[in-house]
Amino acid sequence: MRPKQSERRGLDVPAGVPRGRELGRTVNYEHAVSVYGRRDLEFFTSQYNTGDELGYAAYRALKAIGGDGKSMFDQALEHGIESVSDAPAELVALFESVDNVPDWVDRSQLRRGSVAYWRHGKLVVMALAYAAIGAGFRSYGGTRSLVMSRRLIERDQVGRRLIETLRWAATSTRPGAMDRYGDGFRLTMQVRWIHAAVRYHLSRSDAWDWDDWGLVVSNVDSIYTMGSSFCEAVVVALEKAGVKITQHEKEDITAMWRYIGHVIGLPEDVNFRNWSDLRRKSGMVRILEHPADDGSRALMTSLTDYMCEEKIDGYQVLPAFIDNRLAPHQKRRLTYGLMRSWAGDDVCDELEIANSRLRYLLPAAKPLIVAYDRICRVLPHDDEIKAMRTLDAFGVATATRDGESDVADADDVVQGFVRNSARARDLFTRRAAFTRRKASRRSKSQTWGIRSTGTAVSGSAPARSSTRPR
Repeated sequence: MRPKQSERRGLDVPAGVPRGRELGRTVNYEHAVSVYGRRDLEFFTSQYNTGDELGYAAYRALKAIGGDGKSMFDQALEHGIESVSDAPAELVALFESVDNVPDWVDRSQLRRGSVAYWRHGKLVVMALAYAAIGAGFRSYGGTRSLVMSRRLIERDQVGRRLIETLRWAATSTRPGAMDRYGDGFRLTMQVRWIHAAVRYHLSRSDAWDWDDWGLVVSNVDSIYTMGSSFCEAVVVALEKAGVKITQHEKEDITAMWRYIGHVIGLPEDVNFRNWSDLRRKSGMVRILEHPADDGSRALMTSLTDYMCEEKIDGYQVLPAFIDNRLAPHQKRRLTYGLMRSWAGDDVCDELEIANSRLRYLLPAAKPLIVAYDRICRVLPHDDEIKAMRTLDAFGVATATRDGESDVADADDVVQGFVRNSARARDLFTRRAAFTRRKASRRSKSQTWGIRSTGTAVSGSAPARSSTRPR
């Protein structure tokens, strides 16, 4: 079926790719419609086939130039677009979009959001590891490029990839770091470049299953990463632990991540506007997204094994007095228990995270955390100092060493896809035909207690051939 004319398409999306609601990754569509309304769902699912079009157009234009293309991007990033001679129109458009700050941005609110996010110390580090990054692998479509690169699966690359992610998250959320020439802004734009490179390569790869996954690094994937994982999941995890986060603090934290999402390429009409809107869009993703598969589980297993068995200088997810006394198998049991507490049984069952009695450790500790948090709020305190202490301690692990770059090199990432594409395909749960795939998903949706009646689950679609960009 050809897409409706009203559905937006990203650059280089083949004409034969189905609409977002009909992709293999999309399930329970009619149930989602009954909850959120058809109009909103039609627009939201269309975002599976579009993404950061400004960033991608700039990447394509600069790639055509050759070796000087990345230098032009770096020049514009470090010194402003006006310093670049003969800049392509696409590069000018990209930097105009980030240099012209939206009216809704309040720098003081972004700073408050940073402080509110980091003032809880070690609990934030744990929430990032267990609720944001770890549980984030539950996303079926959003993990396809991670599985294909294998940078979070190969043991000799996991640590580097983990630190790169944590470095970007910690730097971009540091107070003042998202100012135009701040380190957070610079790293976020470099990550945007990597996303464009990944999209460019995989859009031209025979290994990319357009009918199943839609666009590489789609707007829905970015909503899930910026909003659902790094913002919502962390806030909810802290509340589960017993920390009180006020509505004003939630709005400040959301505004901070909204602006990071803006700089990384989320369009204004797609990006979340406030905490309520974020919760609504996260809810849509949770209903619509296909359950985790073997690729998602491989990522989860690799990450937990690495965190429990390896040492990263300056980085301990668990408090040092606990971490230093536990053997790897004990850390693994505790990790699984905390993930069960924070991420929930549905997510953990999909990722095949073993159940553990240590899941009750967090609820048992909650009264103590509640009491401690209340005392800290009553006594004289400086939340910004607390936040900076957390970030400074975290910075020991995320600091760049000799020979390291702040973020991954885009060309190295692309070469990883070339080397590992055949091995990555072995991890994907692939069905021979859409009918078998849909039947399996219908069975899975019934275990969630969801009654799905629409074509997104119960229908079958003919195989499609797509003309890939070259």
